[in-house]
Amino acid sequence: MSLSLLRQTINLLIPFLWPKNNKSIKRRVILAILCLLVAKVASLGTPPILGYAVDTLTDISDGINMYILIPLALIVSYGLVRISSTFFGELRNAIFSKVTQKAITQITLNTFKHLHSLSLQFHLGRQTGALSKFIDRGSKGINFLLTYMLFNVIPTIIEIFFVAGILAIIYGLKYAVVTLVTIGLYLAITFIVTQWRVKFRRQMNEADNAVSTKLVDSLLNFETVKYFNNEEHEFNRLEESLNKYESSSITNQYTLSYLNIAQSVVIMTGITIMLILSAYDIKAGMISIGGFVVINAYMMQLYQPLYFFGTVIREIRQSLIDMENLFTLWDEKPNIKDSDHSIDLSDDASIEFRNVSFDYDPKRTIIKDISFKVPNGKKVALVGPTGAGKSTISRLLFRFYDPKQGSVFINNQDIKDMSQISLRRLIGVVPQDTVLFNDTIYYNISYGDPKASQEEVYKSAKGADIHNFVMGLPDGYNTVVGERGLKLSGGEKQRVAIARAILKNPSIYFFDEATSALDSTTEKEIQKNLLAISKNKTTLVIAHRLSTAADADEIIVLEKGEITERGNHEKLLQMHGKYAEMWNKQKTTINIINE
Repeated sequence: MSLSLLRQTINLLIPFLWPKNNKSIKRRVILAILCLLVAKVASLGTPPILGYAVDTLTDISDGINMYILIPLALIVSYGLVRISSTFFGELRNAIFSKVTQKAITQITLNTFKHLHSLSLQFHLGRQTGALSKFIDRGSKGINFLLTYMLFNVIPTIIEIFFVAGILAIIYGLKYAVVTLVTIGLYLAITFIVTQWRVKFRRQMNEADNAVSTKLVDSLLNFETVKYFNNEEHEFNRLEESLNKYESSSITNQYTLSYLNIAQSVVIMTGITIMLILSAYDIKAGMISIGGFVVINAYMMQLYQPLYFFGTVIREIRQSLIDMENLFTLWDEKPNIKDSDHSIDLSDDASIEFRNVSFDYDPKRTIIKDISFKVPNGKKVALVGPTGAGKSTISRLLFRFYDPKQGSVFINNQDIKDMSQISLRRLIGVVPQDTVLFNDTIYYNISYGDPKASQEEVYKSAKGADIHNFVMGLPDGYNTVVGERGLKLSGGEKQRVAIARAILKNPSIYFFDEATSALDSTTEKEIQKNLLAISKNKTTLVIAHRLSTAADADEIIVLEKGEITERGNHEKLLQMHGKYAEMWNKQKTTINIINE
């Protein structure tokens, strides 16, 4: 266990055990500790009561004490004290449960918020299945640490010294020495073997992450699997990971069994030695039969929490290992430094790229010193072959990345100097590849503005020419679209995306080939809708179908990250350059299809 990991864990847990501005949680922690103390006092008092009861029963059998009330009273007291120990222990758990659940809730929310603060680069490389495992195991580890560090480890250590002290005072120092030596050996073996088992637990976690990743990834790509008849291939990949998990899990269980056997041998050896010593002391008249019972009861009483204590030490160590992945997530930092300033309110919504260059990899520059403007209320289209850098421009505009050189301006303000939230609030996007939430159509449209009224949602759907289609479905707007919207066709998903953008009512529209998945008839209808909703609004379009760019105020042709041509549709055709070449090719293709 590294000191840095332990320190990181302690720093994490303290604010939840003693939050600055939450008196209710503090009261619960104090009450839980009080219940713990009462339960421990009751637990320490039960063996002597049982011993005295045994001695009085012995006196009765010898005819010395003719009144059975004393042993009966001791027996009743013994039962009540045992009940009190259990009662206050359970009351402690009930009181403290809100503290642990509050911690898990807050940590999960903080992790979720942190993940959303990370850059697009992180999310493009993430493994969703493994990510969910990190959060799940980390939350469970935190719950375990909060509960058992406070209410098992520390109290058990204190109880050990109390029991040793009681045995030394009442029955002699040798009993205390045997107790402490036994427990010392027990803890040493537990720590040594647990440390040895760490690598097996890590291997099991890695195998578990691989299983979850492959399972989730395969199900998310269900259609692709079917297209290529690769069910058997997916089965074999998952089986390989499951076999690795099975092997590491079995090894982990074997090593756990070795540890349990070693712990039992040490504890039972210590108990046996103490009982032999007490038997000799009884023969010598130094202790009574009741003393024998008390010594045995104390050791058995210690044995149960101590046996569990060993389990707790193992689980704490494993919880810390499980939390390593969670800490790794928290160590991830966004590659974009956000600003605290909101964009200045203005009726203007102009866009400007000024001498912008960018690359994902220094070996390959994607954008090379480009400059262009989208004046307020105008429409500019970006066209060019695949790989020309069109989508990268959209990511720079949304500030998923910062340019390596140059700047992007909105309303004549550098977007580096404005918060990402205020920047993205201005822009309504319709992506080429629309991914929907596994929820209703209504939810997915209302995502553009969750506070919008039903009437506003319906109006947006009409603007995207999808309202009549939705109303014709058996469940209407309550139709669930499935994972990533797979129950809808590509055109239907895209119209939902358009409706969502309309509902947002942004100052700037960004269309990434918003009609690419639509048939020709619907495309024309949607184009009319897009023209209507973007009228007098600043609009930036990425166009693969040049027909969607023909009405733009300016068309910018990109090739290999550079601007090679610019102008309106008629001007570019007259230039007989790349744009004219692409236009003629698409026009020929359309004529062939129509024939």
